[in-house]
Amino acid sequence: MPDVYNRNRVTKKGYNLLAESIATKKPITFTKVVVGDGDDTGLDIDTMTGLVSPKMELPIGNGEKGGDGEYVIQAVLSNKTLEHSFFPKEVGLFAKCGDGEEVLYSYSNGGNNVGLMPDKNTPINAEIYNIRTKIGNATNITFVTSDDTYVTKGELTKHNTDPDAHGGLLQKVKTELATHNTDILSHQAITTMIAKILGATNWQENPVATLKDIKTTLGMGGIVAQRLEENGFVKFANGFTIQWGLGENEYKDLTSSKKTYSCVLPIPFEHKVLYASGQTETNDKVNHYTFVNIAHAPEESTKEKVVFYTWIDWDWSYVKFRLAWMAFGY
Repeated sequence: MPDVYNRNRVTKKGYNLLAESIATKKPITFTKVVVGDGDDTGLDIDTMTGLVSPKMELPIGNGEKGGDGEYVIQAVLSNKTLEHSFFPKEVGLFAKCGDGEEVLYSYSNGGNNVGLMPDKNTPINAEIYNIRTKIGNATNITFVTSDDTYVTKGELTKHNTDPDAHGGLLQKVKTELATHNTDILSHQAITTMIAKILGATNWQENPVATLKDIKTTLGMGGIVAQRLEENGFVKFANGFTIQWGLGENEYKDLTSSKKTYSCVLPIPFEHKVLYASGQTETNDKVNHYTFVNIAHAPEESTKEKVVFYTWIDWDWSYVKFRLAWMAFGY
């Protein structure tokens, strides 16, 4: 409790409760803390059964033995639901023995030294009240906690460093985690994927190639990407790329006049086409002769396509052709 309060004093009913608990072995249960704005002038605390002017009930958050026959009850004073401001002069601690009657166990009053507690329209930080009260030789002490309470930083630290805080749960988790981490079946999806990446039958085998091997291979210009299809490419680590394909899938008639083939590349060259070459293909199965001129048109080619011109010089038969091409770039 703040220093402005007088030492908490046990009432006559409080002492009777202590005696009953010791005699019957029934527990003393601290049930609530009540604050009010009553004066202590002329009060006989020994015979008090309640506060002079109670204003609000405080939730109990914790309780523990404090030594020298004392017990410490922690309560939280907050104004978040307080309708009317008041001076919290008096503090009363209530308790019961077993299932018996609830009584005013102890009382304290801060008099005019206590500051004003504003109503909820002026929010303030909650204040922790540590109420120290006498319990003598009583050992069976409990308290009624409330969900509407707080934990201090010190209490949280104490709890987190207590090995028995969760009934051995921490050690159980450590043991199960150690067992889990040494079980090769615990992460089967991951180990299977590792094996696939390594090119091995299982993740514990030596990889087909180490990262150092791969780096060395790439440094020598190894293949880093490819598409081995009718229209495909092979790309090397130094950027050099070979691409190939068919100008059009359909066989077309060629005449003596110039015809243009615009061939879309499977992937764009990052810089430009260095060289391109084409060759005609025919579906004619008879022995015919046709001479076809094919020329790359670099002025029309781009990073996305290569362009060829074709025309016929002479032929002995009129057949259909299509263009097969290859391009080099980087």
